[in-house]
This record gives sequence, structure tokens and C-alpha cells, in this order.
Amino acid sequence: MSCLLSIASQNALAKEKIAYSAANLGFTGLNTTPTARLDEIGMLRTGISFSDPYTSGYIGIQIAEPLYISLRQTAESSNIKNSADHLYPGVDLKLRIHKEKEMIPQVAIGLQSALGHKRMAGEYIALSKRYNNFDFTAGLGWGRFGTAAHFDNPLRAISSHFEKNRNFNSQHPNEPQDWFTGESVGIFGGIEYFLPFNSLSLKFDYGADRYTAEKAAFNFDAPAPWSAGLSYSHAHWLNAGIALQGTNRVMARLSIQANPKDWPLTHKKYKDPKPFYKERGQTENLKAIPQSAENENITLYGIHTQENRIYATLELPDNTNVPQEVGRALRHIAAHSGPNIEEITITPRKGHVQGTSITIMRSDVEKAMDNNHGSPQEIWKNTEFITSHSPINLPTPFLSTKGIKREKKLTFTLENTLGLSEKDHGALYRSAIIAEVKSSPFLGFLSGTSVRLNIKDNLEKLDKFRPHLLHPVHSDIADFTKKRLGLETAYIGYAKSLTPELHLLGLTGYLEEFYAGFGGEILYRPFDKRFAFGADIWHVLRRDAGSPLNLAMRSDNGNITTGHINAWYDLPHHEDITIHARAGRFLGTDWGVSTGLEKQFKNGAKLSGSVSISNASDPDIFGGTTHAYHSINLTIPIGSAPYIPQDSSIRTTIAPIGRDIAQSIKRPIKLLEMTAPFTIDHTARNWNKILD
Repeated sequence: MSCLLSIASQNALAKEKIAYSAANLGFTGLNTTPTARLDEIGMLRTGISFSDPYTSGYIGIQIAEPLYISLRQTAESSNIKNSADHLYPGVDLKLRIHKEKEMIPQVAIGLQSALGHKRMAGEYIALSKRYNNFDFTAGLGWGRFGTAAHFDNPLRAISSHFEKNRNFNSQHPNEPQDWFTGESVGIFGGIEYFLPFNSLSLKFDYGADRYTAEKAAFNFDAPAPWSAGLSYSHAHWLNAGIALQGTNRVMARLSIQANPKDWPLTHKKYKDPKPFYKERGQTENLKAIPQSAENENITLYGIHTQENRIYATLELPDNTNVPQEVGRALRHIAAHSGPNIEEITITPRKGHVQGTSITIMRSDVEKAMDNNHGSPQEIWKNTEFITSHSPINLPTPFLSTKGIKREKKLTFTLENTLGLSEKDHGALYRSAIIAEVKSSPFLGFLSGTSVRLNIKDNLEKLDKFRPHLLHPVHSDIADFTKKRLGLETAYIGYAKSLTPELHLLGLTGYLEEFYAGFGGEILYRPFDKRFAFGADIWHVLRRDAGSPLNLAMRSDNGNITTGHINAWYDLPHHEDITIHARAGRFLGTDWGVSTGLEKQFKNGAKLSGSVSISNASDPDIFGGTTHAYHSINLTIPIGSAPYIPQDSSIRTTIAPIGRDIAQSIKRPIKLLEMTAPFTIDHTARNWNKILD
């Protein structure tokens, strides 16, 4: 009987969705070797591991369904209590190139220290296949993963470039030209067995890392290539593992993970709307529509009729769900439109930024809201999006204030910055609270003022280890943190839609903590397309950290002109993921390119990662240089928490701190964010909210 119960438990477990766990350096894997497995999209994992002679800390994010990015700091230390002898930071990537099918394994390509120190650098191709409670992995490795030298590098047949030697003790950073090079490659593999008990698995692997760099540097006694260990997960947020490497070494790791999509505090809470009318009124009362809507904080104006159609412009609040706002507005419009109106056309706007007009059949709304005979899908079927430049889409006069509320909004942001990619002194951090007031003071202009309260940091180390530059961009960040309070921004701007697809923005004032100046951007964003194009240009002055509230300008930094050409593309089949590419001139007068991904969750959380390459380089104390700058950003809304202003958030950035290359203006307003609700993608994804 117990045998039958055990078999039943195993079969049930095999059908469940398995949450795979991390290997020693943070990537999803076995004990010391990677697998082709990935986390669910959006999963954020941070952890620490010890495997003689290294202690590693990492923060990784499954930024897209097929792509994992991790920032890792590895310290050479045989005792976790001792200070590190050397530091080996790196950016790790894993890209799935084929999904697992019934007879085909999942395939992934990984790069450890894709950008970072060469000591830990290595590349691999991993194949993983599930059979009941067993997960089998085999792979081919280069760099550290190939030092077992099982056979010659097969890529040598393509080009002699791939046969160059790998120097793991070099102080120059690992770069794309080093990927998949080396005379030899190694084979690795292993098995994970998921026990018929919740949250437990056994891991066995055989690696191809022979610790050649450590043997050459300090005569290291390398462990055997095999390992066996146990992994335990608690409530899906905590994972711990321990393994025996050979017969004389022990590795241990601990990680916590969470997905921003599960964060409970969303951007906006809606009160239940008033009941929908039972039957149409016999008289039309257009004046009652904006008054009725205003009672629910909905702003409607420009209301007029033409034959059997009624038109209205809907002013949107920040961080809004457009279909839900449109659905709320429809209730008030339909309630006072009399008996003959059959089509309702609503044009969404935010200030002077305008979206595509939406025409909805009134009878579809009535069926769905009153008689429960309809659905959002049936309303969608007859909905028309007016993308042509018809009269109802023409923008309002330049300085019109019609419909625009003169309102003020207070928000708080807890900003945390963490730098793991530091070769000179390990992890750097900085925490601050930013309080901001935004308003539309007059004539449709936009303004904002914010102050930064510095809470805690350890950036005083920068003065000891980093060279002092004559014209810094961000390398003097420690000077800005020495004061408890500083002015973050104080700006005024104006945004305008020339058409529903072409938008302009201008800003002037204190644009961010380090710079003041003026500039603008232009954005072309078609309603029914996945792409958008734009350009921005800024003329700025460097702020003086030694002046009161950082208000004065430095006299020795001169005038700086920076700008970029930008392109965005919403990935198909990957919900709410946008890829961004740009090229232009950075703040340090260096030139370069950037690419990145951003994931927007339905609860308002945002997750992004980017890499920039510059024609200039940042120096370090080891005499090396780097041309790359990378970052991971996570924004979690907390505006629905008690006593916290709406649209407040916690913003965490993981990136090298105090770098001067590949830096851009962190402008307070962006057209892409302002126009995000005016796309078919946003509308379609949120259409089911139109009846809420």
C-alpha cells in the first residue's frame, strides 16, 4: 500500500509545475553546473553562496520569458568571515533558444561574466529534458566551463578567432570578443530528482571546471568534478541548498525570490461605480454629463452631438487603465444622452497629449452593463478606433486649458541603488527618499519639484579607491550624498500632440540630481503598430555638490549637449515587454549605443534591464578599463498602502555606481510613458476592465 501511495505521489508531482532552483552562482541549475531551465517571467532572485575559494552574492531577474540576467559579485575568500583577497564582478546571461517538447529537450545558451572579470568567465550550451520526477541535463562549455579540455573547440572550424587562449587572471574585462573562445571545450551534465515531498530535490552533477586559474594563481587544491546535494524550497520565496563537492569540500547557498506581479499594492483603486440606468431617458441633457462624471473624479469636456453620435474628450489621470476609465465615462455619457444616440466616441487625452478616438456602440454597453447579456468581447467586436486625422482628432489650440485640471499631486519614492560590479571594494549602496510635487500650474504647462533626503550609503569608499576626474559625470556622487538634503528636480515643461501619433515635449530647469538645463524630444508612435521612433536632445550644465541644496552650477564643466535617436518595439507573444535601442552622445561627450528590455506588470510594477557600450572607457585601480555600462531596474508601486500618496513607489537600481561613461539625463518626464495608454496593445490587454 505504501508503495502505491509513493508512486501516486510521484506521478502527481510530475504533473505539477516545478519551480527550479539556483546553482552556486545564481543561475538556474544543479550544484555547480547550469541547466537549460529558467524561472517564470518577472522572477527576481537574490542570494549568497559559498564554494571554496569563493563567496558570491547575486541579484538575478527573469526579464523576459526566454532571457535571464544576473549581476554577481564573487569574492576570493576561503573563509566567509574573512575579508576578500580579490573581487570578480560580472553580468551573467542565459537565453533559451528552444522550448522543451515531448521528444526534444529545452536548449539554452549561457554566458557567465558576459561583461565582467575574466576570472569567472565562461560560456555554455545546455540541454535539459524532464521525465517524470527526473530532470536530465547535458552541456558543452567554454572558458571556465571548458577547462576540463575534453576535446578541441568545434568553433575553430568556423574561424581562427575562436582558438585564442583564455587568460582567466587578466585584469582586462571580459568582452564579446572573448565569448566562446579557447582551444578546448568541456562536457558537463547532471540529474535533479524531485522527491515526493513538497519542496525537496536531490541534485547530482559532473562539471568541467578544473580551477586552472586558481591553480596558477595560488596553487589551489581543486575539488573533484562531481557533486551531490539537497535543495529545499520554503513557500516559494526561500530556497537553500547544500552539496558535497568530491569527498572533501562543501558548498552552500541561500536565496530568496519573488515576482513583482504578485505585489498586492497596485497603482490605482477604483470605487464601485453607481448602478447603470435601467432604460434610456426621454430627454438629452449634455450639461449633466460632465457634472455627473466629476462626482466620480472623471473629467469629460468637449461634449457635442452629430446625428446619432455623441463626442466627448476624456482627461486621463496618471498611471491609468484606459479601458476602465473609458468604461466609467460611458456610464455617465449614456445616462444623459437621450433616446436617439447610438454611437459614443471618446477621445482620451492627458494634458495636451492626445490618443486615438474610440467609438463604441451604446446598445452593446447597455446589454453588458444592465442586462448582463453582453461581455467586453462583444463590445470590442463593434468598437471602432479612428486612426485617420478626422476633425474629432484635431488637437486643441496651442495654449488651450479646456478640460485640463489645475491639480497638484504628491508622491514619495524610496530609491535604493546597489552596485555589485565593483572590482575595488565589493558592494556599494545608497538609499534615499524623494518627495515630489507635480502640477499643471497654468495654460496646460507641466511642472514638478522634488527634494532628495539621503538616508544611508557607503560611497565614502569611492574617494579612496577611484581616480578623481577633472570633469566628472557621476564619479563624484559621494559629494552629493554628504548632504542630508538636496534639490532633486525643479522644472517646467509642455507636451503637445501634433496628431494622435506624433508628439512633442519640451522641458527646462533642474532636470535631475546632477544636471540642469533644457531640451526636448519628439515621438512617433502609431496606435495600431508595435514600433515607435523618437529623438531627444538636451543642453545641460553640471550642478555643484558643494552649494546649498546643490543649486549652483559648476564653472569648470562647461556646457554639454547630449542626445539620442531612439527606437522601441513591443515584442509579440511576450505580454507587456518592450525592447529599446538607441544611439547618440552621452553626458561625458562620449558616443555609443544602448539596448534594453522593459516588462510592465498589470499591477503597475516595472522591470527593466539595459546595456550601453561607449567609445570611451572608465578606469579602475587595477589598470583595466571598461567600455560597458549595465543596469537592472525594478519599480514597485506602494500607492495603495494606507497613508501613502497614490503613485508612490519603491525603486531599486542595480548598476555600477559612480561611472562616467554611457550616462544619460534621467529626465523627469518621458513621452513614451505619457503615451503608453494610447496604444492598441494597452487597450487590448486591459479591455476586460471596461465593465468594472
